[in-house]
Formats: sequence, C-alpha cells, structure tokens
Amino acid sequence: MSKRVIFSSGPEALQREGLSETPEVWEDGLRAEPKAGNFEWWYFDSQFEDGSTAVVVFFTKTILDRQSRLKPGVSLTITRPDGQKLSATNLVPPTDFSTSKERCYVRAGESWVRGDLCNYELHAKAGELSAQLDVTALVPAWRPGAGKNYYNEEMTRYFAWFPAIPHGMVDGHLIYDGKVHPVKGTCYHDHNWGNVGLNDVLSHWYRGRAHLGDYTIIFAEMTATQPYGAQKIPVFMLAKGNQVLSGDGGPLRLEELDFIADPSGRSYPEGLKLEWENESLRVRIKLCEPKLIDSFSLLDLLPAWQRVVGKIVANPYYFRFKADLDLQVDPKPGPGDHQAEKPSGGRPTRSESQALYELIWLR
Repeated sequence: MSKRVIFSSGPEALQREGLSETPEVWEDGLRAEPKAGNFEWWYFDSQFEDGSTAVVVFFTKTILDRQSRLKPGVSLTITRPDGQKLSATNLVPPTDFSTSKERCYVRAGESWVRGDLCNYELHAKAGELSAQLDVTALVPAWRPGAGKNYYNEEMTRYFAWFPAIPHGMVDGHLIYDGKVHPVKGTCYHDHNWGNVGLNDVLSHWYRGRAHLGDYTIIFAEMTATQPYGAQKIPVFMLAKGNQVLSGDGGPLRLEELDFIADPSGRSYPEGLKLEWENESLRVRIKLCEPKLIDSFSLLDLLPAWQRVVGKIVANPYYFRFKADLDLQVDPKPGPGDHQAEKPSGGRPTRSESQALYELIWLR
C-alpha cells in the first residue's frame, strides 16, 4: 500500500500549527532550527521594466544538502535585458549568519533582508553582483491552508511553503558589469522550510505565477515519488486587486503538452494547460511558447565529491521559463441570474500576457 501525503488544511490544522486564518508577521521569520536534517530559504524574484530580472535567495543550506549542519549564504542571479545570465553565490561562516523568529530578518555576511509582509528591504552581494531593493506588497500574504504537507502518519516529516508577497512593486538598483543600474518593476517573495529530503518524497514540481489586469495567480502541482503513489499535490491562488478570491487548490487540473528534449538529458513540456473551477468561477490558463531563461543541475549546489556520486544515481534539474499566457476567468450564473444578464460575480474576462513558471526534477 502506498504512503499518503497529508495536506494541512482546515481549522484543526491551523490550531495545531498555532496559526490564524490571516498570516502574521512572525510567519516569515525563522521556522526551522538550522540543525542537521532541516532546511530553509527566503526567495525574491523581481522583473524590471528594462527587461532585466533578479532572483535573490537567502538560505540556511542548499536544497539537496539538508543533512549538513548550518551552511548559510545568499545567491544572486541577474538576467540582463539582452538575456545574458549572471550568477554568483556567497557562502558565509555560521558565525556571520543571523535570523529572527519574530519577523523576516536574515543576515548573511554583507547581505541582509528585513520585512513585515507589507514592506521589505534587501541588500544582496555575491561576487561582482549586487542588488539593493525595496518591495511593497500589492496582494496580501497568503498560504494554502496551514502551509504544510506531511509525509508520514505521525505528521513529523514535512515541507512548508508561504507566499509572503504574491505580487508587489519593487524599485532600487542592481550592480553588474561594474555599473549601477536603477530598476523598477514587480516582485514575488516566498519562504520554504522543512525537514524531509525533497528528492525522497517528490519526483518533480511545477510552480508559477502571473499578474495581468486586476488578477494575480499562483499555481503549483507537485508530484510525489512512487512510494506515495505519485500523488498530485495541487496549489492555487486567485486574487483580484488586493482581495484573494480563492486559495483552494483541490479543483486544479494541470495538463502537460508535448515534451521537448533538453541537452541535459532531461525534458520539459512545450506548454501547460490548467483548469480550475469552483461554485462561482471557472478559470482556464494556457502557457505556450515557453522561453527557457534559466536552467542548471541541482547537483551543482553540492560539493564536488557529492556531485560525482550524485550523477551516478540521479539527475536533478531546474528549469525556469517565461511563457505566453492566455487567461480566461468566467463567473458562473448564480441563483436567479439569466444567461442574457450579467452573471453573478462579474463579467467574463480574457487576457493575454506573460507568466513565469519553473519545473524542478528532483530525481
């Protein structure tokens, strides 16, 4: 019999985790003691009006190295307007790393981030790259249920996810190519932590987000490993303006289009179709013509000797895409509505834009 993934949803799950319905500032602070077996990271992904992007990650240890003791640092990846990627990671001694449990505050050497779910300031420096950014939330912090999935019946082995800023504004400057580049645009921030080997419990995952018009969307589909029956773990958030319309991932259905071979030996689909529906709304999303904007082996994050051993048994890989997005939101007629009249919940909306999403192969 397959093991099961346990979703932490409902009032009992919130009570067990000491959470309220509305996320609180302390939830973006340190959540997992940085001892062997635990991991944690704070992720900031910005897109700027000049066509550049910046991804900043503060971490207690890298994604495949949770069994080590504290190995903290910060990574900074800048994609220039011409599409060239510049990336660097700065590991710091444990004595040069500090965090807070009261709010988001992480310091890794010269780099730091602090914030309160509404406003964040960060300074990241790695190699010859630097980012100084101020972020303001436009969509409030959200989490799927209690924000955890458990991987044993005792509910002691888990992976947690907290989108602290589903969509926000950002401005500041980047330093690359020896020059200061003022930037302005949008930002997404989330926070992950856990105590289970992700490559032990997850085969792969898709995770993406988009903002167009008044709508903000976050979606994810994680596929568990065979011992868990390849169970699908869906996540979905739909917001209009600063109001979250729904955070129920259960109805989400994701379809992969034809796969494309990659020189890495892995593959990825040439597009995705997603459908989500509840009693008042039907949402249809199509992501096509994906442009690969980043890819690397997760083994590159490990020490050299571990990379050699790892390649014998696995090929974990990360892909990040920017794709054309077709979004259709159809309110359903409510009681007393007539087809010829305005449906309850508003008018049908169809928009085209672009979206970011990622595919991570963990095995």
